[in-house]
Amino acid sequence: MTDGIVSEWLAEWNNVSQDPHSEKVSDFAESVLVNEDLFQAITHVLEENERFRPLYGDVIATLFALYRSPEKKLRLFAAQFIPSLIYVYLHQIHTQKKCIALETLLRGIYEFESSSDDGPPTGFRIPNVNLPSIYHDPGGVSTSWVSDSDLDRLNARTVKEITRPTLVLSDERIRAPQRLPLCTEVWWIFNYRLPDLPKASVPMQLKTISKLVTQGFHQAGSQSRIQPPIRIVLSSKLLIEMVHTVFFSVYNGAPTLAEQTLEEMSLRAEHQLWADAMLVCNAVRDYLKSSELPVQVEVSSFKKSIITNASFRTKKLPDDIPIVEADNTGHEESGSGETSALSAGLASFKSKSKIPHILAKMKRNSVVVITEEGDVETIASPPSSERKKSIDATAV
Repeated sequence: MTDGIVSEWLAEWNNVSQDPHSEKVSDFAESVLVNEDLFQAITHVLEENERFRPLYGDVIATLFALYRSPEKKLRLFAAQFIPSLIYVYLHQIHTQKKCIALETLLRGIYEFESSSDDGPPTGFRIPNVNLPSIYHDPGGVSTSWVSDSDLDRLNARTVKEITRPTLVLSDERIRAPQRLPLCTEVWWIFNYRLPDLPKASVPMQLKTISKLVTQGFHQAGSQSRIQPPIRIVLSSKLLIEMVHTVFFSVYNGAPTLAEQTLEEMSLRAEHQLWADAMLVCNAVRDYLKSSELPVQVEVSSFKKSIITNASFRTKKLPDDIPIVEADNTGHEESGSGETSALSAGLASFKSKSKIPHILAKMKRNSVVVITEEGDVETIASPPSSERKKSIDATAV
């Protein structure tokens, strides 16, 4: 299955590449960029290169041609395989295998992006209050506590241009001290292109990162006596670039797998005692824990408990229920016995209730007194000044 998919892709590219400026190239780029089966098949060929030796060399040569193509989507398609290319390159280096074609591809990606106008930025400026930014306007900065000359002198000291160091590859072959820096730069280019890549490639890239950091270590609780694969040597800067990829993956399709990979990277950083990598891993892990969304309240239950002016309805009290009197003819319909009993009970309640009687006798500035016999009397209350004097006299 893998052989057939990759062979068909190679044959189609050979036909399209005859005329690089035709519309067929754009159509080819559109189709391969969203083809998940093709991405997985090529990744399988790269990582299992011993098994697919006849296709491996053609795949490397084709990816090199695609990355140098003027069609942007073809470069994006080739950029998806950078993590797998770095994994295969470092693995073959440690197993002392020749990888001239793969090394040329990685070097070509770096040199092409370094000389391209569309490449990642090589430097940035630290913001300050004297120069404008997206957060402030220098004209609106208050200088009541410092003079203009002091402000200019203060900002002149803080204006800094941070430039990324350039990796110089002067020799024809990549020497040992330059291998990991080259991989770091290429992975940095991959992170720059990451937002434009298809989200379907994210899980496969995380699995490649997991193999890079865990290969050669015995799993916890494993009692197997089989020698684990060779451990791949990494650097702290390369691991930090991988953390950027994992952080992007949390919010782009693979949160669970990304958190698991981050834990593995943190353990590798602790094993190597890389202080900067440990700091970055812990910072990202703590941020992810603190930014968890709270449990959402179920809307249906919330709507049932809320009371608004529109939904509030005053319930009728028993006094407001009208009394249904019996028909003069004495003939009642079905259920009239229960209705007459209810009416009689309500009539008895109204006759015994003294609330209407009390309310009728209440007047402004009056006191209602109910005697022992049950009679209701109203007494005019004294003025407020006299009540105050009475209260004061009682207190004394």
